[in-house]
Amino acid sequence: MTLSDHIAAVGKPNRPEHHFTPAQGWMNDPNGLVYFEGEYHLFYQYFPDDVVWGPMHWGHAISTDLMHWTRLPDALEPDNQGMCFSGSAVVDKHDATGLFNGKQGLVCFYTAHRIIGPSDTDYVQEQCIAYSQDKGRSWQKYDGNPVISTPGFRDFRDPKVFWHQASQAWIMSVACGQSIQFYRSHNLLEWTLASEFGAGQGKHTQGPWECPDLIPMPIAGSDQTRWVLIVGVGACEEALGSFTQYFVGDFDGHTFTNENPADTVLMLDNGRDFYATQSWSGLTGSRTLAISWASNWLYANQLPHHGWRGMMSLPRQFTLVQTPQGPRVQHAFADEVHRCFSQEFETQEGVDLKAGQSLLLATEQNSAADYTAISLELSLGGCLQWALSEAGCSVLTIKRDDQGYRVQHRRTGPKVSEQYDKTYPCDYALPAINKKVLHIEVCRDRGIQECLVNHGQYSITSLDTCTVEVDIPAPTRLEVMAGSLKMDAVVKAKA
Repeated sequence: MTLSDHIAAVGKPNRPEHHFTPAQGWMNDPNGLVYFEGEYHLFYQYFPDDVVWGPMHWGHAISTDLMHWTRLPDALEPDNQGMCFSGSAVVDKHDATGLFNGKQGLVCFYTAHRIIGPSDTDYVQEQCIAYSQDKGRSWQKYDGNPVISTPGFRDFRDPKVFWHQASQAWIMSVACGQSIQFYRSHNLLEWTLASEFGAGQGKHTQGPWECPDLIPMPIAGSDQTRWVLIVGVGACEEALGSFTQYFVGDFDGHTFTNENPADTVLMLDNGRDFYATQSWSGLTGSRTLAISWASNWLYANQLPHHGWRGMMSLPRQFTLVQTPQGPRVQHAFADEVHRCFSQEFETQEGVDLKAGQSLLLATEQNSAADYTAISLELSLGGCLQWALSEAGCSVLTIKRDDQGYRVQHRRTGPKVSEQYDKTYPCDYALPAINKKVLHIEVCRDRGIQECLVNHGQYSITSLDTCTVEVDIPAPTRLEVMAGSLKMDAVVKAKA
């Protein structure tokens, strides 16, 4: 059965309401995130002809509010230089490239992945450019590609480019095996290697480093700024599979310096489905907006599907906050997410539960809404079990002891395949949170839930394939197993 036949057979895809998905086929990494003339551009790794990873295109969508997306024709397609792997985009405001006749335009950077031997593991990766003179509606590949040729090893990909004001140069971060190389340019076309970071730093597995993003972030409540280097760690057989770590330090236009001990591992998300994180360029001010692919390479190709596979997380805002351990990234759902939900949700306050009692948080019966957003302030005297899906496939357990709150997430799943059955279930716990009151915010959509704990100190992003066949998402049930619970600001969907 062809992909088109499958789509016709299953009818309308059972899609999440507020998480971006491809029209059909396969989607993974977000690419080329850029804001230009009132439009947010989202490009993404895309294979339109099947629901498993294949020859990579750049799909394309635009939005004015980050929540409602219009799909445009594919921006980039494979050619004789290879597939079009992940990358980034910038606004060339002053025509540094000379490609825009003195005007401004969009330039995207991507990795050309070319098979050169009989095996799929025999490949070359090089950095290339495409540009648009019409607000991203059409793209022309640069005649001088590649702008950076292969350095002699295979894994050399995912260029992220930004303007470094202090040193008056464009900077490109590129993943190279298990390190990140930094290049400099004054015209976006000619690049010089400046430095390399990664040896002995953070977490290393048998998987390559991928999808780097280097971002300046002010520390909240201070006049200090740090540079945050976000790095994806590719698929491995460890419990996390593919995951995203970050480093906090300084960047002088040439070299990134990690301010934490080299063996410190900072996880950007404590769930299993938050990968290839990228931020939007072209924004004014210090706001950091980012989005991630909501999946994991251990089971991404085995997930149940309806003629499409892959979704993005909700847009996030990252800030740096000072902690006893040093500056750390704090998550929040983008303001646009809250504005969207505030039009549809109402607030309740002052709910008390005792041991053995439970509360059902769900959309009203026969509601057309297929998402739920919940914000809780918990004052807990014992143990709380929070069933995020009706079948108990995804459960948060929150306990309070002398050390503070302990949050554990458990996920099970239906039997699909040997690889999926082995890697999809998970059970993990956050470090103890020493607070009297714990804040938890959950946005639940069809097939996914995103949970921010302690005002975004921790993020848990998790697919929920138990709801993939459900028309209306399962109710969310809070049950006090021991002690007592007091909740404020319970938000649920209107009818």
